[in-house]
Amino acid sequence: MKYRIKQNSNEYLTYFNTNEKVEIPEQFNLKPLRAFWVSNVVNIDLPNMEDSEFKNKVLKMLDTAVEFNINTIFFQVRPLNDAYYESKLNPYSRFLTGKEGKKPEYDVFKFVIDEAKKRQIDIHAWCNPYRVSMKLENMSKDEYLSTLDDMNFAKKNPGLVITDKNNQLILNPTKEEVKLFVIESMLEILDNYDVAGIHFDDYFYPYAGLSEHDNDLKDFENRIDKSMSLDDFRRYHITDIVKRLHKIIKEKYPNKQFGISPFGIWQNSSSTPLGSNTDPKCSQSYDNQYADTYLWVKEGYIDYIVPQLYWDFEHPLAPFADLAKWWANVVKDTNVKLYIGHGPYRIGSEGGYSNVEEVADQLKFANQFDEVSGNVFFTYKTFIDESKKTSMDLVKTLLNEGKKII
Repeated sequence: MKYRIKQNSNEYLTYFNTNEKVEIPEQFNLKPLRAFWVSNVVNIDLPNMEDSEFKNKVLKMLDTAVEFNINTIFFQVRPLNDAYYESKLNPYSRFLTGKEGKKPEYDVFKFVIDEAKKRQIDIHAWCNPYRVSMKLENMSKDEYLSTLDDMNFAKKNPGLVITDKNNQLILNPTKEEVKLFVIESMLEILDNYDVAGIHFDDYFYPYAGLSEHDNDLKDFENRIDKSMSLDDFRRYHITDIVKRLHKIIKEKYPNKQFGISPFGIWQNSSSTPLGSNTDPKCSQSYDNQYADTYLWVKEGYIDYIVPQLYWDFEHPLAPFADLAKWWANVVKDTNVKLYIGHGPYRIGSEGGYSNVEEVADQLKFANQFDEVSGNVFFTYKTFIDESKKTSMDLVKTLLNEGKKII
C-alpha cells in the first residue's frame, strides 16, 4: 500500500472531512469486465457513414479495445429517440447516415457485433430512453418536431413530449404510452441482435429541470395517489419502467443483462444516513434525475450498475475514493454487479486529473474491493487521444499486466 500524496503538495490525501489517509494498493486486481463507452450522439466517438473511412474507424475502435484488454463495449444505438440499427419503431439516426430516417448501405450494428465477436468482445446496446433532442437554438418545439422523420415516435405523438429549461425535448416519463414504447424498443433490439444486454445512461429526468410551461405537472395533478409528493411521483415512474423492463427481459431473455449508468451520487450523507460521504452541495440523482439507484440495487431491479465516478481523488466536494468505497458497500450482499465508471476524458484538466497517474490509481483503488466487478471508461476517443497518451499507457499496462496474473 502507498498513501496518496496531493498533487503539488506534500500533504497526504484523506477521505472527505476526515483524517483517515487514502491508501492506494501497489497491486492491481484485474476484474472480469473491462469496457468503454462509444458515444454516437453528435458523433463524439465515430463519424457518420458519409466518412469514407467509417468502416475502418469502427475496426480501429475494436482493435484499440483489444490492445487495452477491453472485453466489453457499451455502444450507443439510441442517441435521440432514433436508431443505429434496423427498426420498425425508430428511424435511422442522423448521426449514422447524416439524415434522420435515411437507410444505410448495410446493417452497421450487426457489423459492429460480428466484428466484436471475432475479437471476443461483448456489445451492450446503450440506449437513452427519453431524449428527443439536444438543446434547441432558435427553434420551437413544434418546429423541431416537424423536422423529424415521420417514423419518429415524438413526431407522431407531440403530446407525449415535454421540454426542459435548456429547451431540450424528452419523452414524458409519466406516460404509459411512453413506457410501452421504450420497453418495446428495447425488446426489438434483443429480438434482432445478438447483444449481451441493454444499457441505460444517466439521462432520466433532465439535469436542467423541466420548463415551467411544458412539463408533467398536469400528470401529477391527475395522479391516483394524492398523498404522493411531486418528487415521489416522478421517482415512482422512473422506477416503474426500470422494474418492468428488467422483469420482461429476464422472462424473455434470462441470459441477457440490463444495467444502468447513473450519475455517481445517489444522496449525500447530509440528506440521509445511507448517503455517501460527499459535500451537501453535491447534486443527487435521487432529487434531480429522480433516479432511486440505491433502491434499484437493493431490490434487484437491474443486473449491474455503473456509477459515473468522474471526479478525481482530490475533488473538493465528491472525492473518487469516498464514492468508490460507498458504492462497493451498496452492492454488498446483493446480486447486482458493480462496474466503476471512470472519466479519463478529464485527463490533463485541473485538480487531480493533472496527475498522470490519476486514472491508474483509480483502477488500483477501486479494484481492491471484492464487490467491484469491472471498470468502464468514458469514452473511446480518449484511448486514441495523443494528448492523454501518457496516462492511458499506464492504464494499458495495468490492464494487460493484470491479464498475465490471472
